[in-house]
Amino acid sequence: MAFYNGMIEQRINSAITGELSHIQLHHPEFRKDYEIKYYLPNGRKMLETIAKNQGIKAVTGRIIIKGMIASAAGSSGITINGVMPSEEQLLTNLKGKIINGNYFNLKKENEILISEKLRKKLKLDLNKKTILTFQDKEGNLASAAFRICAIYKTINAPYDDANVFVKITDIDSLSGIPKAINEIAVLLESSKLVAESQKSLKQQFPKMEIKNWMEIAPELGLTVSVGDQMVYIFMGIILLALAFGIVNTMMMSVLERTREIGMLLALGMNKFKIFQMIILETFFLILAGCPIGILLAFATIGITHKTGIDFSQFSEVYSSFGYSSIVYPSLTWNQFGNIVILIVITALFSALFPARRALKLNPAESLKK
Repeated sequence: MAFYNGMIEQRINSAITGELSHIQLHHPEFRKDYEIKYYLPNGRKMLETIAKNQGIKAVTGRIIIKGMIASAAGSSGITINGVMPSEEQLLTNLKGKIINGNYFNLKKENEILISEKLRKKLKLDLNKKTILTFQDKEGNLASAAFRICAIYKTINAPYDDANVFVKITDIDSLSGIPKAINEIAVLLESSKLVAESQKSLKQQFPKMEIKNWMEIAPELGLTVSVGDQMVYIFMGIILLALAFGIVNTMMMSVLERTREIGMLLALGMNKFKIFQMIILETFFLILAGCPIGILLAFATIGITHKTGIDFSQFSEVYSSFGYSSIVYPSLTWNQFGNIVILIVITALFSALFPARRALKLNPAESLKK
């Protein structure tokens, strides 16, 4: 369960801090077809206002355009992210994802960051030029040549395949919306503030579309809910195996003491006392095994939470689903409590069959064995 938690937490954190942010603001019509004409009126003033709100860690404005990237080797559909270099760095640490080249130089024009995956696909390299083509505000085709200043790589291969980054000042006039933005991304100091901040922003900008990360990427929210269900399915399988082990252990205990149990019944011991004895033995078995298992679990979770479990040899597989190849297991106290309760219930329920078998023993026949 801790391992699965680590995978889910890592995916969500990387999506929030590296791709989506906690909250995004758009024109109500923009996300339907991503048309450039649906930009945020007074977007720059909105940025200044949002930055003053409590609980805001970073905020930036972007121009998002669906277009094409082309080279001599081919072309590909792409999302062009026109970003504010300094603000974007605070929000997504874009500079930290660069594996080759340098981050945007504010003194140079028409620079572009492309992913390693896209570089290989289009056979591009540093300092080479590539052509971006898209529709401007009026619906006319616009295109421009951009020089590759850096190559980036994230843990999410599909994201890398679909996104390039340019300076917002190089794309706003070309797209027909100079000094405008069509997306505001907000990173909060804590994920616990999402609901409160979203409500506050809706009050400030009632005519704008304001969505949190689960609404922007519902598949991530689904991953969390389905993940919990899957974990308990796996736990059910493990507990079923545990139940068979306990049934086997306690059944052997009953069969090995058939004569003793028969003698107790012959002497007049209450059958409920026999039943109680088998249940208590099972409970003591839990008390003997659980602390050792729990200590081993805490030790392994504690160590691997700091060091991580490295699956670098499967990095391509993990990356194709947007997951990191290094997993840091974690477990909440609520989950821990649920596991312990499930184990106790399973163990006691498993003891019912051996106890029932003991009650069915015939004293006279048992004493002959």
